[in-house]
Amino acid sequence: MWNSIWLQTSVLASFLTLFVALFLVTIVLYHVSEKNSGLSAEDAARQYGWRYGPTAFLTVVLSLWTQVDYSNKILTPWQEMRRGQTAADRSVLLEYVSPFMLTVLWRAMKRRHWAVIASILGILLIQLATVFSTGLFVLEPTILKQGGIPVAVKSVFNGTDFYMSNTSSSIGTAPSILYYGTRVHGLSPLPGVDTSGGLVVPDFVPLSTPTTRNGTNYTTTVPGAEVSLDCEYISGLTNATTTSLPWWSILADFFVLNVTTPSCNISNIIVGEGPDHNIYHQENATQAYEGYFGDYICDPNIDYSFYELPDPSNATVEHRVVMTMVDLRFSPYDVRTASPRYIYIHDLTVAVCKSGYTVNDYDVTYMGGIDGQSKSWVANKVATSSPSEIPGFSSVQLGAAVQSSLDQVYLGTGGQDWVLSEQVPSFYQILSAMNGNITIGNFMDPGHLIGNATEAFKGIAVELIFKHMMKPANNTVSGSLLYQQDRLWVRGLSVGFMAAAFVLLAGLSIIVLIFRPWNVVPSDPGSIGATALILAESAELRDLLLGLGAARSRQIGQKLSAYRFRSVIGSGFPTTFTVVPTEHGKPIEHQEAPRGVSSQSEHWWVPSSVRWWFQLTAIVIPLVLIAVLEVIQRLSDQRNGFVNLGPNGFTTTHAFATYIPAVVAFSVASMFASIQLAICILAPWLALHRGSAPASRSLFLNLTNRLAPHRMFLAFKNGNLGEVLLMIAAFLAAWLPILVSGLYITVAATEPQSITLAQSDVFDFKMNNLFYDDDLAGTVAGLIAFDDLPYPSWTYGDLAFNTLEITNTPQNIMSDSEVPFTAKLQATRPSLQCSVVPRSSMMTTWDEKETKQKTIPDDKVALNITYVVPWMCENRMGNITHVSWFQGFALPKDGSPIYFGDASILSWGETLIGNRAIITDVNRPGAVSYAPETVANWVGGYGCPSFAVTLGQGSAVRKISKKNHTTFDFDIDVTSILCSQHMEVVETNVTLTLPSLGVISSDTPPTTDESTARYLINQLSNYTGQVFEFPLNTLLLTLAYGTGNVTVLAPDGSSGEENQLDAFLQFLATVNASLPIDSLVGKGNTQNLIDSTNRLYKTYMPQAIDRNMRTKNLSTKVATPDAVAAEMEPAHFTTRPAFSGGLRLKQEAAPKLALQVILGVIVLCAVVSRVLLRGIDKVVPHNPCSIAGRAALFADGEVSTRKLVPYGAEWRTEDELQSTGVYEGWLFSLGWWESWGVYKYGVDIGWIERGKTDHQM
Repeated sequence: MWNSIWLQTSVLASFLTLFVALFLVTIVLYHVSEKNSGLSAEDAARQYGWRYGPTAFLTVVLSLWTQVDYSNKILTPWQEMRRGQTAADRSVLLEYVSPFMLTVLWRAMKRRHWAVIASILGILLIQLATVFSTGLFVLEPTILKQGGIPVAVKSVFNGTDFYMSNTSSSIGTAPSILYYGTRVHGLSPLPGVDTSGGLVVPDFVPLSTPTTRNGTNYTTTVPGAEVSLDCEYISGLTNATTTSLPWWSILADFFVLNVTTPSCNISNIIVGEGPDHNIYHQENATQAYEGYFGDYICDPNIDYSFYELPDPSNATVEHRVVMTMVDLRFSPYDVRTASPRYIYIHDLTVAVCKSGYTVNDYDVTYMGGIDGQSKSWVANKVATSSPSEIPGFSSVQLGAAVQSSLDQVYLGTGGQDWVLSEQVPSFYQILSAMNGNITIGNFMDPGHLIGNATEAFKGIAVELIFKHMMKPANNTVSGSLLYQQDRLWVRGLSVGFMAAAFVLLAGLSIIVLIFRPWNVVPSDPGSIGATALILAESAELRDLLLGLGAARSRQIGQKLSAYRFRSVIGSGFPTTFTVVPTEHGKPIEHQEAPRGVSSQSEHWWVPSSVRWWFQLTAIVIPLVLIAVLEVIQRLSDQRNGFVNLGPNGFTTTHAFATYIPAVVAFSVASMFASIQLAICILAPWLALHRGSAPASRSLFLNLTNRLAPHRMFLAFKNGNLGEVLLMIAAFLAAWLPILVSGLYITVAATEPQSITLAQSDVFDFKMNNLFYDDDLAGTVAGLIAFDDLPYPSWTYGDLAFNTLEITNTPQNIMSDSEVPFTAKLQATRPSLQCSVVPRSSMMTTWDEKETKQKTIPDDKVALNITYVVPWMCENRMGNITHVSWFQGFALPKDGSPIYFGDASILSWGETLIGNRAIITDVNRPGAVSYAPETVANWVGGYGCPSFAVTLGQGSAVRKISKKNHTTFDFDIDVTSILCSQHMEVVETNVTLTLPSLGVISSDTPPTTDESTARYLINQLSNYTGQVFEFPLNTLLLTLAYGTGNVTVLAPDGSSGEENQLDAFLQFLATVNASLPIDSLVGKGNTQNLIDSTNRLYKTYMPQAIDRNMRTKNLSTKVATPDAVAAEMEPAHFTTRPAFSGGLRLKQEAAPKLALQVILGVIVLCAVVSRVLLRGIDKVVPHNPCSIAGRAALFADGEVSTRKLVPYGAEWRTEDELQSTGVYEGWLFSLGWWESWGVYKYGVDIGWIERGKTDHQM
C-alpha cells in the first residue's frame, strides 16, 4: 500500500520533536531574557536575524505542515472505505481539499475525522504563532547593573594643611563665591557637592566602562562629610550696650551684647555700629538694618569687642556661630555734628547655633555620565558606619573657617541696605540674594533668619570642605555600574501565545500520528490518473457513474446517496484494488450504460477563488496596500511617525506595529494560496480541456501536494506560464508576513507646536556703571574663562541677548526634555578699541621717598612711570591737549627680574588718574568711598578711554656714586595700552531650547550676521557718540574670586613670588586665559596683549550687562543704533519647535519599499495569469476533488478501461507506469463527444470537442 511521506512516523515524530523544542526554546529564551535583562546587546543595524528570523522559520514550518494537512484530507475518504461499507457522503463524495479551511474544519468535526481536524488546527496555530513571532523580539533601552568593577576615587578628605589665625588663613574666597554663584546665579555645582543637603563626597569614576555609556550610573561606598547647623532663637533680648571702641572706629558708636545659654557664654559681641566719622551713605536715612555673623569661643573671659581676639582655630573648646540682626534708628545726617544726635536699637534678633560636621560612609551613585562638572548624584548613609572627622580639621573649627571665607569676599556694597559707612556683610548679601535681593530687614524675623542662614551656612561649608579639605588621590575600590544599553528582549505576550501554540501543536502531532490515514490506497491518489486506474478495476462504480460526466455535483450525490462503498483488495494475481458499491448491504449488479441521456445545458463548477470578484479583490487589495503604505510613509517622514502611541504605548505598539500588519499580510497570502490551490486542482483538467495532452501533462500532472519550488518547476516544465506566474505570486505572498515584521518601529514622538515668543526686557546702560558692584559678573567671567564654566542664560561668548518669554503655552505637550528651535535675535556685543602709549612719552624714575617713608618693604625699590599722554577723548575739555599719567611699582632691590603690571580704570581731567583697582570694600585697608555723582561721571564724560593695562618685565639696577650714595636705575620693557569701550548690536542666529530658554549650548553656538552690525550711541554729560565709559572697578576687585590664586613664574624661571601682577594680569598670563606671559610682554607682543585684554573684556562685559542692566520697562530710553532713527521695536515672533509627545509609530522606508515591490509583482503576476488562464472557469461541470467527481469524468470514456489499463496498474507508481508503457503514445482530451447519438462530457482518448456543437444533441 502507498503511504504519504508526510504521514510517516518519522516525519510526524520530527514535527512533534520540533514543536516541543520550539516550546522549550521559547520558554528558555523568555526566562534568560527576564533573568539577564534581555538576551544580549544588539544594534538596530543587525535587526534582520532577530526581527525576520522567527517569522521566516515559522513560514517554512507552515509550508511543511500544509503537506501533512493535504495528505490527511485526500486520504481520509479512502481511509473510510478501508474500514468497511461507508455512506457516499463519507467516502466517494467526501471532499476536504477545495472548500475554505473553516468549512472543512466544521465538516471534519461533524464526521469526527480527527486527523483532518488536527492538521487544520495545526495550520491555524502555526499561523497564530507566526503572527505573534513578529513581536517576539524587541530592541529596547535597558538599565543594566554590573558589579565588582574597579572604581578610582579621585580625592580623599585631608585637612592637614589647614591653618587659620586672626591674620591669615588657608581658607580662601572660593567656598563663599561658589555657593553664591550656584545658589543665586545658577552656576553648575561641583561633582560631589550637595549644597542644599549639606553633604560632600569624593568624586570617583569607574576604571572601565561598557561600550554604551548613555545614562551610565556608577556606585560605590565612600566617606562623606555632612554639615550641621543647629540654631536656637534667643528670645527676650531687646537692646544692647552702647559703647565706644576706638580701636575699631574713633567716632562711631557701637552696640555690644553678652550671649548667655545653658551651654555657652560669650561676652561683648558687636551687634551694631553707627556711622564712622559721621559718614552717611544715604544722608536722609533715619533707619538702618545691620547684620553680624561670627564664630565665637564659649568663654566669658574673652571680650570680643577688644582688638585682640583669640585664636579662631582653637579646637579644644566649644564654639558657637552667632547671627544677629538689629533695627537701628538714628537722627538724619547733619554736617555740623561729628556723630548722630541720637542712635539706638529699635529691635534685636539673636540666633545662637552649634556648627559641625561628621564623616560617615555613604553609598553614592553618580548619574547621567562619566565625566563633566554637572553630574547628578544621590547618597545614602551606610547604617553601620561610625562617625569620624577629617584629619587636621576639627568639627568645632568649621564655623570659624566659614567666617574666614566670608570675611575675604567682596560681593558689593549691599545696595539698598548700605545706609551708613559700614557696607552690608557678604553673608547677609548672600541671604538677600537668595530671596530675590530683598532688604535684610526681612531677617529680623527669627524663623526667616535661621532658615535661610542654615541653608547658606551648610552650602558654604560643603564648598569649603570640597575646596580645602579634599586632596587629589587615586585610590581604587570596588563599585558597580548601572548603565543603559540597547538589548534584545523576549516579550511575554508573544511568548505566551507562541508557547501555548507549540504545546498544542505537539499534541496535534500525536493526534495525527494516531489517527492518520495509513495503508488505505495502492498508489498516490493526488493525480487524476490514479482515480482512472482504480476505476478501471471498479466496474460497479464505473457503471454507477456512466452518463454523469456533465452532471452537477448535486446530481451525482443524489445518484450515489443510496449506496455504500468500501475498498477491497483482491486475492488473485495480479492483486487488484477495487471500490465496491453496495445497496442494502449487497453488491450491485452490472449495469448497462444508459442511453439517450444528455446534458440539457452547460454549467461549470468554479471555485470561489477563481471567480472574477475574488480575483479582482485579490488584485485590488495589494494595490490599496501599496497606496496606503506610500501615504503612511510620507506622513511618517514628515512627522517622524504617523500615530501617537502615548507614554505607555507598548500594547498599542505591538498591536499596530506587528500583529495587525501580520494579520493583513496573512490575509493577502491566504487569498493567493486559495487561488493557487484552485489553479492546481484545475490544471490537469485545463490541459485536457485544451485537447490532445499526453498523460504526463494531464493525467499525472499533480501540482497540489507539492512544495512551492517543486510545484513551480513542474508547471514551468509543462509550459504552463499562467500557472507559473500565479504560483510566483502565491510564493511571494507567503513571505509578506516576514517583511511586515520589520515594517514599523517606535520612535520618540515629536509634534510641531506654534510658540509665540516676546522680548521681555531691554538693556539700560545707565542702571549700573559697575564701579561699586557688578552682581558677581567679574567672578563669573573668571570662572568662564579659567574653569570653562558654561555661559549663564541669555549670554554666550561676547554676546548678550534680551530675554524672551512664551506668551502662549500649547496644551498636551511633554516638557520632560529640551526642545530646540532656531531664532534670529538681536545681540549686544561689547568690545574694546585700544591704543598703545608711545614709549617715547614714558619716563621712569626711582622714588627714594617711598623707601624712606616705609610705604614699600625694605627689600623693594619704588619704580615710578610717568607718561605724557595726548588727550584721547572724542570731545575736548577746555584747551587741554596732553595729560600726565602715573603708574607705580616696586621691584626687588637685589636686582631679581620680575613681571609687573596692572589694569586700571581711568579718570580724565587735567591729569589722567588710574593706578590699579580702587578698593571700595570698607572692611579692607586703604578702602575709599565716593559720592554717587562722582562715581556716575568717573571717567570724565567726554567719550574717553576708560580702561588701561600696563605690563612689563625687568629689574632694578643698583648704582653707587663716588660719594658711596646708592641710587637705582631700571632695566625694564613696559607696554601700556589705553582702551575705550564700545557696544554693537548684531543680528544673530541662535539655537534655543524650550522650556528652559536662554541656555545656549556650545554644541550649537550662535552665528552673527556681520552685515547687520551697528554701533550703539551713548549719551554722556559732555558727549554723544559711540564710546561708553564704564569704570570697571568691580571686575578688577573680584576677578580673582573666579580664578583662585594663580601664580606666574618670574622671567628667570623662579617661583614668581616677587612678581607684581594684579589679578587681571595674572589671569592673562595663564594658559587658561590666553597666552603665556612671555607672549604678552614686550614691544613685539603688543597686539597679543591687546587681543588678550579684549578677549577677557568680551567675556566679562556680557555678564555685567546680563546681571546689571536689564529692565522690564520696555519703554525705557536706551541707547539705539546710529542707523536707526526711532527706538527699536522689541522682538515678537512665532516659531514651531517639535515637542516630544511620548512614543510614535514610524514606518521604515526599506521594508516598505520591499513590500511595495513584492505587492506590485504579485498584482502583475495575477493580472497576466488571469489572461493566460482564461477559460479555466469553464472546464469541469462539477467538483472534481471527490473520488466520485473525478471518476464521473472518466466513466464514459476509454481512459479507465482495460483497453488502456492493464490489470494491477493501480498499484504502480508513475515511474513504473511510464516504464511499462501504460498510457504511452496516447493523447487525452476533455470535452463533449458523441456516442451512439448521445453526447457525453468527460475525458477520452484523441481529440474531442471542447464544447457542444450547434446541432441538436
